[in-house]
Amino acid sequence: MISVYGIKAQEKWRIQGYVKEIPMMQGDNKFSTFTFDNITHNRINLWYYGGKNWSVHAGQRTRYFFGESFGGNPFFKEFLKLDQGPLPLSHLLVNEGSHTLHTITDRLYFNWEKGKWHIRAGRQRINWGINMVHNPNDLFNNYSFFDFDYDERPGADAIRVSYYTGALSRWEVAYSPGFSPRESVGAIMRAFNHNGYDFQVVGGYFHHRAALGGGWAGSVKGMGFKGEFTFFQDLESQGGQDGFNMVAAISADYQFKNGVFWVNELVYNQARHGQLQQQTVLFEPMRADNVAFSEWAVISSFTYSHKMVHSFSLSGMYFPTEQWFFVSPNYTRSLHANLDLTLLSQIFVGGSELEMSVSGYNLIAMIKWNF
Repeated sequence: MISVYGIKAQEKWRIQGYVKEIPMMQGDNKFSTFTFDNITHNRINLWYYGGKNWSVHAGQRTRYFFGESFGGNPFFKEFLKLDQGPLPLSHLLVNEGSHTLHTITDRLYFNWEKGKWHIRAGRQRINWGINMVHNPNDLFNNYSFFDFDYDERPGADAIRVSYYTGALSRWEVAYSPGFSPRESVGAIMRAFNHNGYDFQVVGGYFHHRAALGGGWAGSVKGMGFKGEFTFFQDLESQGGQDGFNMVAAISADYQFKNGVFWVNELVYNQARHGQLQQQTVLFEPMRADNVAFSEWAVISSFTYSHKMVHSFSLSGMYFPTEQWFFVSPNYTRSLHANLDLTLLSQIFVGGSELEMSVSGYNLIAMIKWNF
């Protein structure tokens, strides 16, 4: 028998992971100050297949940070202490001067499936987003586009029940408790296919707000065409703060004959007057009702792979209201079957007072060994 992971059911255990070494240099936007830091990142993924219909999965993420950027940044260490839910699975092991050691169990769930039913309980990733960058439908665990070192993306403590009504259609119900009832998220999603397009409708309770939205994915004359939107409404007046806002994102993608893959995305992130925009830590995951640092954003990305050895990409993001932009060139070279080298840069340029516009640039190298 073959499981959903593509391995034989009699193989009870499966383990995999990687180690990354990430030296980096950071400079301010005036090219006057420079800092040098390093991250050592280890990940372990473990599966146990206990029977015909059930399995358990755990994922551990451990990172050692060294450098003055981490040691001198109180927001960063407070960010590391944060967890994705009520389960106490995040631990700051060392926090002395320029040395920080942090570990988190970001996957820990029980999985059961039989016929049309699929149930998953524990820390997991519930990915209801459709677009490649901004996801207003992803009520449970959005992520940060700027986080270059989180391939798996965050998870949430939740229970999810899926019922498949066809090869391309299903119902999903999920609930993620918060530290208080007002911080909880509970929602239902209906996905179906019509005339070659995948559609979904999403509705539920989101941090004491009502949420209702939907999305689609299809193609027009060989070009991918996707979009998603969600309306949010406070269940109680917050006093001086708009109770309603809408978040929407629409994207197009195209594979050129020379192998270049292009993605372009437009985001509308309706501001709520009386509420400050989220801008504490750049890598902090955004919320579905506030997916960007600005009311409007335009994203474009180009990727090209050559003979499965070289990969080049160039991503850019522009915020027209604040008149600042982000550019990130990236090059990856396969050194061996399980060894990759990545060189990338993150450049932030702009004139606004947002934290990102004065971030300057990052020069980053990553050596990744998979096992």
